Amino acid sequence: MKTKLYLALFCVAFFWGTTFLAIRIGVETIPPFILAGIRNLISGSIIFIYLLSQKKLESINPRQFLQAFILSMLMIVLANGLTTYSEKYITSGLASLISTFTPFCVLILNLILAYEKLSVKTIVGILLGMSGIFLIYQSSLADLLIPEYRQGVFALLLAILAWSVGTIFMKRGNENSLTMLMNVCVQMLIAGVVLTSIQFYITPDFSTTAWSSRSVFAMIYLALFGSVVGYVAFSYLITQLPSTKVVVLSYVNLVVALFLGWLILDEIITGRIIIATILIISGVVIVNYKKAN
Repeated sequence: MKTKLYLALFCVAFFWGTTFLAIRIGVETIPPFILAGIRNLISGSIIFIYLLSQKKLESINPRQFLQAFILSMLMIVLANGLTTYSEKYITSGLASLISTFTPFCVLILNLILAYEKLSVKTIVGILLGMSGIFLIYQSSLADLLIPEYRQGVFALLLAILAWSVGTIFMKRGNENSLTMLMNVCVQMLIAGVVLTSIQFYITPDFSTTAWSSRSVFAMIYLALFGSVVGYVAFSYLITQLPSTKVVVLSYVNLVVALFLGWLILDEIITGRIIIATILIISGVVIVNYKKAN
């Protein structure tokens, strides 16, 4: 059991860190919502074929479908779709840095809903995290005057909120639900159809001739490692650990994403970004730290 848990932790921590880079490469030539849509259609189909071959397909009642639909809209259509859209306008490093706000968002929602209690270390952790976020934007206030940049940041903040709500809903809504793989399969197929439809609505005449081979490869990578491996691992972890413990892995995603963005896309890592990263990670660690018994 521990081996399975550690493997899932590695998959979420590492592979989701690489998805920020893959998304950035994908949206270079592929429209963001079609990228996210096809990604989920591929991953959902892979899981469907696996379930079919193993004779593990289940019948779905209306309540189970509704639960899968809500999670699909929150976790994939809004969170994944808007994150993909945001990277059309902001760097993968900045996207991963802003995404580290997710643990705080989950924590605040848990506090509001009385699922967790406020403590001194929680307050200290939140203040450190907020300081890091402030440091990021202090040097970027002028950039917020640029409509496209503002769109990207706003879309990512909405994505974080949707992911946080979805994480709590997933943690609390396990009763009468489908098996994990079946649930994930349904979510991905729903999201694939919705996201693809959104792109067709926005740009009905888009062409695939401009798609570069590296963007297509990035899309396939996202389907296999971001969705099949990463999302399945996340869905498993959320059934085994508290939601705040699972989303804390976003700070590992940050380290992976910043390094790969610098290595492959020549994205700049400034001293301010490093300090902001340390503050955010420190805040998340403090919030989630527990003394061993």
